[in-house]
Amino acid sequence: MRKINKRQGLMLCAAGLLVLVMLTVFVRLGTRQILVKRAHMDNLITQTVLCGNEELQREKPRKESRKESEKIDWARAYPFADIDRMDKQDWQLAQKVEKKAENVEKKIDDWTGKYLMGYYKLAEAGRGYADEIGWGLPSQDKDSLLSLGDGAWTFCYPRDKEAMQERSAVLAGLAQEVTEHGGQFLYIQAPFKVDPYGDFAVNGIFDFTNQNCDDLLAQLEAQGIATLDLRKDLYNWAQAEQRNYHEYFFRTDHHWKPETALRAAKVVGARLKEYGIVVDDSHYDLQDFDMEVLPRFFLGSQGKRATLSRAIPDDFPILLPKFTTQIHFEVPELKIDRIGTFEITYDKEPIERRDYYNLNPYGMYGHADRAIVNIENMLMPPSDKKVLMIRDSFCDTMAPFLALGVRNVMLLDIRHFTGSVKAYIAENKPDVVIVMYTGVAVAPIDWSTHKDEFDFR
Repeated sequence: MRKINKRQGLMLCAAGLLVLVMLTVFVRLGTRQILVKRAHMDNLITQTVLCGNEELQREKPRKESRKESEKIDWARAYPFADIDRMDKQDWQLAQKVEKKAENVEKKIDDWTGKYLMGYYKLAEAGRGYADEIGWGLPSQDKDSLLSLGDGAWTFCYPRDKEAMQERSAVLAGLAQEVTEHGGQFLYIQAPFKVDPYGDFAVNGIFDFTNQNCDDLLAQLEAQGIATLDLRKDLYNWAQAEQRNYHEYFFRTDHHWKPETALRAAKVVGARLKEYGIVVDDSHYDLQDFDMEVLPRFFLGSQGKRATLSRAIPDDFPILLPKFTTQIHFEVPELKIDRIGTFEITYDKEPIERRDYYNLNPYGMYGHADRAIVNIENMLMPPSDKKVLMIRDSFCDTMAPFLALGVRNVMLLDIRHFTGSVKAYIAENKPDVVIVMYTGVAVAPIDWSTHKDEFDFR
C-alpha cells in the first residue's frame, strides 16, 4: 500500500473538509425544501439541521419586504439632452452586463450565507484567527478595514488628486447650471470617521480621505464656489465637549449617529438662512426629542466586515420629536405619498428584529437611499422656495431633521436616479441646490452607467 506523505495528507484533509462543507449545504437545502416546506415538519431534527437561520425553519417565509422598489423610468421622466446622452445601445449593454454580474454575485452570497451551516461563525473564527497570527494589518487597497484603537473601525482610502480635480470640474459645471436656472449652489463636505486634525497614526498614513477632501474643497473655493465643511464643526464640538471625534459616529459603521445628524441639520439650516430660505431652527436640539435606545442592536458596514469576533455592536438610537409635527412625505419608487407625523419618515422594518448580518437599522431613517424623496413640512409657512439636496446616505438621517425647520426639501440620490440631473433641475427649479457627500469617492468618474454620484448630466 502506497504511503501518504504529510503534504498529501493535508491536501486530502482539505478536500474532505470541502466535501463536508458542500454536504452540509445540500443537507440543509433538502431539509428546508422537503421536510419543512412539503412535509410541514418542525421538530428537534429540523431545528438542529437548520440552526442559526430562523428563516429556514419557517414553513412560510416572512412577508416579502415592504420596501420592494417599483421600477421607474427616470430617463423618460427627465430625459437627457442630446449632448449628454450616451449611445443607448452601449448603455443598455453596460447596464445588462453589470446587472447580471450583480445578480450572480448576490445569489452566491445569499445562498452561501443561508445554507452553509455556521457560515457567520466560520467568518468570525477566520477574522479572529487572522488577528491572532498578525494578518489583520491594514493594506493600501481601497476600502480596506482598520481599527482606530478605541473600539471604532474605519475604511481606508488612497490619495487621488486627479479624481478630486475631475470632481471639482463637474461640480463647477453643475454650479453654473444651477445659476443659469436662477438658483444658488452650495457644496457641503460631510465628515469622515478619521479625525481631520488628529488620528495621527492613521490620517495621511493609511487613510487619505481627509487629504482628498481638502484638495476638493480648495479647488472649489479657488473657483469661487460656496462650500461648507462639516468636519470643522464636528472637530469643534469634540474640543468644546472634550469628547473623542469618533464618538459622533457609530463604532461599527461609517455613518454619523442620528444625534450628530441633528446637530448638523442646525448648521445647514443656519447656512440656508443666508440664501433666503425661511428656517425655523427652534427644534434642532436634542432636548426637543425623546430617545429610544436599542442596546447592542446595530452591526454596521465596518462591523459586518470585522465580524462579531472583533467588533462590538452599537446601541441604536431612535429620535422622536416631543413637539407637534405634520409632514408630507413622498418616495415614488416605494409608492409612498403620505401626510402624518414625523414618524412617517421612518421605516420600522429594519428594527423589527435584531439581525446583525442581514439587516441595516441605519436605513430606518428616511427609508434609506432612494432615487427621489420629497419632504414638505406642513406646519411651516407656505412657501414656493425649494431646497434640493443631491446626496448620499449621510442625508438619510440629516435631511428629515433639516425638514423640521424648512418647508420644502427635495432629495436626489444619483446612484439610484437614472434620469438627467440637468432636466430635473430645469423642471423643478430649486432655489438652492446642495451637493452633500462624505469623502470616500476616489478613482475616475464612471460615465458608463449614469450611476456615479458625480455624474451630473
